[in-house]
Amino acid sequence: MNLYALVAGIVIAIYVVVRFRKTKLKKRKWVYPLFLATFPIYYWAFAVYGSDYMALKNELLTGALFITLAYGAYKLSNFNAPLVLAIGYMGHAIYDVGHNTLFINSGVPLWWPEFCGSVDILIGIYLLIMAASLKMAQRKIA
Repeated sequence: MNLYALVAGIVIAIYVVVRFRKTKLKKRKWVYPLFLATFPIYYWAFAVYGSDYMALKNELLTGALFITLAYGAYKLSNFNAPLVLAIGYMGHAIYDVGHNTLFINSGVPLWWPEFCGSVDILIGIYLLIMAASLKMAQRKIA
């Protein structure tokens, strides 16, 4: 396990959440879906960098799933969107950690699973909290 990558991922995740909150970007419906939709691009770039075009094919197919999930979350209502996004982010964290059991992408850095996985899981947890608070606010109104 690469502790430096893990810590860097935690710091980046906290920075992203704080920055999105501070600049009011979190209120924009497209921000977290777009961020999730960019994650597959890294794996595509890694495959091209490693000249691993079989991995690129697999990454394109897998990436389409996360992009579709992000788009679906963008189209959903306020409570459901962060819930679906949380599932997407946490699913991507699982993908990061278990990536090499599915297939090998020779361009992926050794430290990537810890870095990207920690970013994904922390943002996913934040989105779960956001979904719960929206649900509680909905109940108070009703």
